[in-house]
Amino acid sequence: MQRLFSSWNLPVATRRAGLALAAGALAMGFGGCKNTVEALPDAGLGYYPVAVGNYWIYAVSDTTWSRANGQGSQVTPSVPTVSAFQFKETIASAFADAAGKTSYRLVRSKRLTAAAAWVDDSVFTLSPSAQSVILNRDNRRTLELIFPVREGRLWNFNAYNNNSADTVTAETRRYRRVGEPFSTAANGTSKTYPATATTTNEGLAQADDAYYVNTYQQVFAKGVGPVFRRKRRFSNFYYVGSGGNVVFVPKSYTFGYSRRETLIEYKVN
Repeated sequence: MQRLFSSWNLPVATRRAGLALAAGALAMGFGGCKNTVEALPDAGLGYYPVAVGNYWIYAVSDTTWSRANGQGSQVTPSVPTVSAFQFKETIASAFADAAGKTSYRLVRSKRLTAAAAWVDDSVFTLSPSAQSVILNRDNRRTLELIFPVREGRLWNFNAYNNNSADTVTAETRRYRRVGEPFSTAANGTSKTYPATATTTNEGLAQADDAYYVNTYQQVFAKGVGPVFRRKRRFSNFYYVGSGGNVVFVPKSYTFGYSRRETLIEYKVN
């Protein structure tokens, strides 16, 4: 006990100096333990900003191909017909859905030229959350985005509807080129968006072979929203030759359709 408490036999001034040094050391130690908050990873909600008043205007190009027919040298190839117009998508209002969550009315308008008046074409519903963005089009709900946005991530595009070519557990949509720039061109104007995420068909929803093509690509720019969409659906034309072999005729289809939507103007709050 004598050794354990021998320090208390030191002069009072010395003991006080030692206590002051110890207190200073403790203060420095606690001072080094600052309250730091780790920044959470960006979930990617900014890839589709949803707020009343936001709008996006797209230059649209539709192409349909006539049905090819015939055989051998007598084949009549498909002929494309192109139509051009504009779409405007406006978040017009917000409302509480059946579950009490906030959803938004997305009004799509159409005009044939930039000088023409907008005419309402259809009304959709957008339901954003911390987990996803759901689009309700003609009572068919699709998962446009899921969060967090991550390269290669898969999900079921039709998880909330009874798509005959899908199942509850199917993974039919994928993120690609997350965070990469994407460039568009329309009406003689080009634009590059520095950070984008591309979604594409996958699995049962994807077809791109000698017989069929069915692709759907969307590109979302951070802080902007959807900047590009492209749909391609083709049933390639073929006939059976004299030797029993299948002959495909280039650029000829029993059914052919494509649509390209390119963002040309937008306002995001």
